[in-house]
Amino acid sequence: MQIQKMKSLHPLSPYSPVWDISFGLTQWNQPEKVDTIRQYMLDKEEYILTLDVVNDAGTGLNSNSVTTRYGQYNLFDPMFINECPEIGELFEFLQYSYLEFVDADNTQNYVLLDIICWFNILRKGERINIHRHGTTEVSYLSANMHLDTYESSQTYYSHFDMTNSFPNIKGGLTIFPNWVAHWVDTWNEDTPRVSLAFDIYISQPPYYGCAIPTSLPFMTQDILNRLTNRN
Repeated sequence: MQIQKMKSLHPLSPYSPVWDISFGLTQWNQPEKVDTIRQYMLDKEEYILTLDVVNDAGTGLNSNSVTTRYGQYNLFDPMFINECPEIGELFEFLQYSYLEFVDADNTQNYVLLDIICWFNILRKGERINIHRHGTTEVSYLSANMHLDTYESSQTYYSHFDMTNSFPNIKGGLTIFPNWVAHWVDTWNEDTPRVSLAFDIYISQPPYYGCAIPTSLPFMTQDILNRLTNRN
């Protein structure tokens, strides 16, 4: 796990904005499994589009996009894992990656966490507008993963007038605070651009977890014990 920082300049007045944002960068080095999951998502697009539209969450995508059904399903639902076991392996990789991120960033590891996960499919001429996943007092973490190497389209992250981007590589995972603004520029390739995104919620006092019915446990004491080989 690599930690990249987006830091403000040293403030020259007591009212200058100050920030120090951590991004966790890693890669799932299982290209064949990434390909399998990517194809599974493309095959599931027709089903996801039968679900009710929620909203575009600021992405600018329309009702023909699977993105506008976020929260109506969860990619890590047992139904999907049974159909595509590689998704279960990906889920465990994400759990390990979360633990590596908070360890590398020297922040607290919360034992009780929930997750919402969805996927995005962009076709030629589409983009994802600048948006944020959460800005409340209980905001925690979000992430995205690219299911192929997308050299002609970038994911950008910004805060005030500072912007950063990271290579969009197959299996590449970026973890970031979910109040960080981000967007994807216009996709101009003939093949679909497929990615997944997820939000992690703290579900222990004083936090109140996730109110979305499709949320699933991401971290529990049993999961933590298994991942860290503790009895």
